[in-house]
Amino acid sequence: MCGFAALFEPHRVFDDGLLRQMDRDLFHRGPDSGGVVSESGCALVFRRLAIIDLDSVSDQPMVDPSGRYAMVFNGEIYNYQQLRTEMKNLGDIFYTKGDAEVILRGFIRWGKAIFSRLEGMFAVVIWDRQQKSGIAARDPLGIKPLYMARDHDLIAFASEMRPLRRLVGSRPDLSALSELLMYRFAAGRLSNLQNIDLVSGGSLIEFEPMKSLVREESYCDFLDTFQPQHDMSESDAIEISREALFDSIETHLQSDTGYAIQLSGGVDSSLVSAIVKNRHPERPLRTYGINLQPLPQDERKYREMVIKRYKLDHHEIKLNGLDFADSLPKAIAHMEGPSAHYGCVLLMRLCEHISETDKVVLTGEGADELFGGYARYGQWKELQSLGKKARLIPSLLWPLLKRYRGAKRFSQHDPAIVSSIYFDFLNLKPLFPDLFSTTGWRENVAGRFGDFRDRMMAVDQSSYLSSLLMRQDKMAMAASVEARVPFTHLPLFGVVNSIPRDIRIPGGVTKPLLKKIAEPWLPNDLLYRRKVGLNLPLNDWLRKPELLGRYVDDLVSHDGRLAEFGERTKLIKLVEAFRKGKQSNDMPPLMNLVNLEIWLRSLDMISVTR
Repeated sequence: MCGFAALFEPHRVFDDGLLRQMDRDLFHRGPDSGGVVSESGCALVFRRLAIIDLDSVSDQPMVDPSGRYAMVFNGEIYNYQQLRTEMKNLGDIFYTKGDAEVILRGFIRWGKAIFSRLEGMFAVVIWDRQQKSGIAARDPLGIKPLYMARDHDLIAFASEMRPLRRLVGSRPDLSALSELLMYRFAAGRLSNLQNIDLVSGGSLIEFEPMKSLVREESYCDFLDTFQPQHDMSESDAIEISREALFDSIETHLQSDTGYAIQLSGGVDSSLVSAIVKNRHPERPLRTYGINLQPLPQDERKYREMVIKRYKLDHHEIKLNGLDFADSLPKAIAHMEGPSAHYGCVLLMRLCEHISETDKVVLTGEGADELFGGYARYGQWKELQSLGKKARLIPSLLWPLLKRYRGAKRFSQHDPAIVSSIYFDFLNLKPLFPDLFSTTGWRENVAGRFGDFRDRMMAVDQSSYLSSLLMRQDKMAMAASVEARVPFTHLPLFGVVNSIPRDIRIPGGVTKPLLKKIAEPWLPNDLLYRRKVGLNLPLNDWLRKPELLGRYVDDLVSHDGRLAEFGERTKLIKLVEAFRKGKQSNDMPPLMNLVNLEIWLRSLDMISVTR
C-alpha cells in the first residue's frame, strides 16, 4: 500500500519545493521509502509501504529497463504470481518478486488489456516518456482511491486530494455539499472539491497533454454482475458462495510482513477471523477490537466468543468520548471530507495501535452490501409498498397526515435509495434552500434496475460501500497500515450477485445466506442476534463542552463556514433549540452539521502553488 502524485503539463518543470511538499503530504501512506521522477512535462512522486517484496528493487516510481515507461502504483494484486508465470513463459524477464513489476510488464505486453486481468485493489498511472502520453486506471470496485485534477493544460492524479489542492485549490463543490448534508458522503465522481474528480472504479483514462486530449472509458462495470439466476437451490447458493468467500480470504493473506484482523464482534469480521485461524492454525493471529465500555454499543462479549473458540491473540483499545472529540479533526483531515461514518475516528485510533505490530489488517467491510446486512433489507417489502402509496398521495394532503409524515420523503424519492438516511432530510431544505438536490449518481445507478432489491443493493454497492472503502483506506493509511477487504473482491461479487434474490434477500431477516455459511464456524448467539450498529451517544457528547461541545460554537460564530451556504439565522435557532434540549425529529442531526463545519475549516490549511 502506497501513495503517489503524478503531474503532467507540457514543457513545465515542476518546482522541487512543490514536489517535496507533496512527498510530505503522502508520507503517512508510505514511510518505508520514497522516490521522484521529474522531467519536462512530467513529475511522479511516490511513497512506499513495503508489503510484497521488501527489497528496494521494488521501490517506485518504477521504470522499465528500456527507460521508456515510468509507473506509480498503489494497492495489491492478488493474482500477480499467476500473471508473472504466464509472462515468464512468454519470454518476459523479471527483476523483482513483487506485483508492481507485473503491472508494468503486463502493460508493455498487453497494453490497457492488462487492467481487466488484474484481481485486487489498485490505482495506477503509467507514463510513456517517448510518446508523451499516459494512462491511469482504478480497480473495478474502487477499493483504492484515485483522484484527478485538471486546470487548463495541467492534468494530475493522486492517491489523496491534498497534493492536488496545491495545484487547483480547495473550493467546496456545491453538488457534493448537497449530498454531504443528506448522506454525509458524496457519491460517484464527486470528490467534495471543485476541479478535482474521484475517478470511477473500473475506469481508465488515456491522456496526451501536448494535444490536450483526455479519453475515459470503462474497462469493467461490476454492476453487470447483477444477473440473478432462477434455477439455483439454496444449498447450491451456500456452496458456491462459501467457496468463493474462502478463496477470497485466502488470496488476501499474501504478505511478506504478516497480517492482523479488525475484530468488532459482528458476524463479518468474526467469520474472517475464524476461517483464517482454522485454515492456518500454526500461525499466531493477532486481532484488535475497540472497547467502548460502559456504552451499550460495546460488543466485547461477542468478541470473547470468537477469541476463546479460536485462541486468538487479541488486543483491546479502550476509547471514550474525550478520545473521540480530541481525534475528530485529525480523522476529518485524513478523510478529506466530513466523517462519512462516525466510526472513522475509532477506526483511525484502532489502526494507530495496530501499526505498532502490523502493516496489514483484514476487515469485514463489504459483507453487508453484498449479503444484505442492513435492517432495510429485511424490510424491503414494506419499503417498496410504502413508496408506491406515498407517490399516490396528493401534495396538499401531506400536512393532514401527520402520522405518516415520515413517508413523505418517499413521495419524490425512491425508498430503495433514501431509506438509508436515518433522519428526515426534507427538513434540510429550509436551512439550505440553495443546496437541496434530488438527483445524482445514486439515482442514475438505481435507474438501471427494475427490481426493488436490485436497486437497493446496486446503490449500496456502488455508493455506500464506496464511502466505507474510502474510510478503511484513509483511516488505516493515516497510521501507515494497509487495510484489506476480502468481502470486497470482484470474483466474489460475481458469484453472490448472481444468486436468486429470494435466497439472498427474502425479507424479514438480514444476511441469511452469510449466516448459513457461518453456522459451522460461529456460535448461534453471535450469528442470530440483533445487529447493534455503532450508535454513539453523540448528542450527549455535544452537550458537554469538554467533549464534542467544544465544536458547536463554530457553527454560529461570525466566521462560520457552513452558514455561508445556508440560512444563518435558522442555523442559530437550531443550535439554540439543541442547547435547550428541544432537539426533535424535525431537526437535522446537529452532529452532521458540526462534522461539515470542521471539514470546511480544514480547507484553509493548504495554499495553491503555480
